[in-house]
Amino acid sequence: MIQGWYTRFATLVSLSIAIILCMLSPIYNNPYCVHDLRMIPFVLGILYGGPFTGLALLAVLLVSRTMIYSWSMVAFVIYAVIYLLTVIGMKWFDFNRLSSRKKIIFSVVLFTVHSIVAALIAKAMTVFVIDESYLINFIFLPSLGMLILTYICETLLKQIQIKQALVKIEKMEVLAQLAASISHEVKNPLTVIKGFLRLLHQENLPVGKREQYLTIASSELNRAEEIINDYLTFAKPDPDQVENISISEQLHKLADMVEPLSNQQSVLVHKRIEDASIVGNTRSFQQAFLNIMKNAIESMPDGGTLTILSKVQKGTVSISIIDTGVGMTPDQQERLGEPYFSTKEKGTGLGLMVSYRIIEAMRGVITVESRVGKGTGFQIVFPVDRVRDPSSV
Repeated sequence: MIQGWYTRFATLVSLSIAIILCMLSPIYNNPYCVHDLRMIPFVLGILYGGPFTGLALLAVLLVSRTMIYSWSMVAFVIYAVIYLLTVIGMKWFDFNRLSSRKKIIFSVVLFTVHSIVAALIAKAMTVFVIDESYLINFIFLPSLGMLILTYICETLLKQIQIKQALVKIEKMEVLAQLAASISHEVKNPLTVIKGFLRLLHQENLPVGKREQYLTIASSELNRAEEIINDYLTFAKPDPDQVENISISEQLHKLADMVEPLSNQQSVLVHKRIEDASIVGNTRSFQQAFLNIMKNAIESMPDGGTLTILSKVQKGTVSISIIDTGVGMTPDQQERLGEPYFSTKEKGTGLGLMVSYRIIEAMRGVITVESRVGKGTGFQIVFPVDRVRDPSSV
């Protein structure tokens, strides 16, 4: 059975339209009645939407029939009996627990019984002739249509279930990977801290050594804290506080922040920045681009040039971070953003993973171009936007 009120409502609307279209397009007319395929969407709605959806479809069917033709007590009795037989049959055979093959057989047999019962009710309540054309157009053809449509429904539902199962498995794999990665990355600094704490218990330890050990332990604690914060940012990148971000102001500020590192690496920083405003969280924006810029500088151990560009065009702002470092192979580019992958010897891959997640959360699109020995260019495109001032509304 279809789950969720939104899906059931969509099913009700679509099947209601199908019922009306079937009545407007009869497949056969004779002096006694009009033959069409309205029963197929009606019965499908009961089987897959449940009794309440079926009851709503019954109301739609009777109202539509009255408006298109006229009120008929015979039609009311027939469709009410079909509704009750379908609901009882579903409960009796536990339709939702049947295999796809058994559901198809059940629906065709049930639909054939409906057609026979409808003919017997019509013959008992009014002048009605059951001839060869009736058997073909009211029993054989609709039953064949029910067979085909039930098969299609089961195929689509099975594909949806497989997709949901794959998504669940993928989430569990990601969770397992993150858990293993956290355990591995946090374990390293904790092991270092544990070792230095043991050294502090040594007797007659010089004050200089004691301070050195404490400094190292403190730095390792900070490293563990950074790793945990990176994972928390990856798990929930959507900022609670959204504000207007000035691209020019933030890129200039970030360039100043990486200046000590660039000087240490003998890297020249060139800037060509056009101002624009985007919507997001300033701290998250800084974290995302700081990771990219630090990686760019660290990819140039023998010096080089870091270029920071921003350009506004057609409602978007494009930010480019280009280095002249060691570059990457196509396979390495494909793996960027994975938690285990890093081109640095002691890298964890967490920085770029967090950057990708933040940029995606801010509706940004990130692309990478790189050549080994030539350098790497990151291009990030954001929609230009501003937070509306409530006082201006």
